[in-house]
Amino acid sequence: MNSKTPTEINKDILLPFLIYDKPFPYYGTITLYPVTMDNILLFQTLSQSIIIRKDSIFHNKKIIKMSYLDFLIYAFGNKELETQYKIPYLSQYYLYAIQLLQLCCKDAEITMDQTGYLYINKILITPEIFDDLRRIIILQNEIDFDIDEFLNYDTEQRLQKADTQNRKKDKITIEDYIDSLIIAMNTTENQIINMTIRKFWRYIKRYQLHENYTIAKTGECSGLVSFKEPIKYWMLSLEEEDKYKYLKTDENELKGKIH
Repeated sequence: MNSKTPTEINKDILLPFLIYDKPFPYYGTITLYPVTMDNILLFQTLSQSIIIRKDSIFHNKKIIKMSYLDFLIYAFGNKELETQYKIPYLSQYYLYAIQLLQLCCKDAEITMDQTGYLYINKILITPEIFDDLRRIIILQNEIDFDIDEFLNYDTEQRLQKADTQNRKKDKITIEDYIDSLIIAMNTTENQIINMTIRKFWRYIKRYQLHENYTIAKTGECSGLVSFKEPIKYWMLSLEEEDKYKYLKTDENELKGKIH
């Protein structure tokens, strides 16, 4: 298997598989399946292991220079690092990543050698392949994370704090979302259980757009309400413009500055 550049695994390549939740055959050797809603809570826990912004969190050239896979191996069992950076279960994130691969590559044989490196279907998982698998899992399951970007640590902490406060204010749980979608789509819990996580969140977002559009259009047509800008149609793309793009740096650009 040849080494690949980051751009070779992207949403455009996966799109034919994403549309109808088809499993993705990675170079015909490893098949990754989108996770379904019956494993949503497990997935939310395990997926934390593949979305650490290590280059902004860890102010250490040695760690920044590491591949993501080597970083997980380095952090495995490292309670001191976990305590120093106040990241709960960081020392277990490598095991989380392995369990995540087992969840997403459900038909695969996954083993580990004495150095800590993984084999899937007898193929050595190099740092480059691991990054590809991360990209696929992130795209297949609609995780809001770009593994190539660098976001200043202090800025990210402020954004996460604001996001946490908003979620606490709304007090919406995953069960609330499930209940709401069942009512909105006139569906059943069994159908939700077998729905992929990616499609679940897309349906939630689409329904919200539809409701907002309907309310706004009704108000506008009544003549009682007017809007400064045209009302966005509910069938428009769900892709959101990155409001924080100007704050981010490409990971490769950052590593190129470190000697």
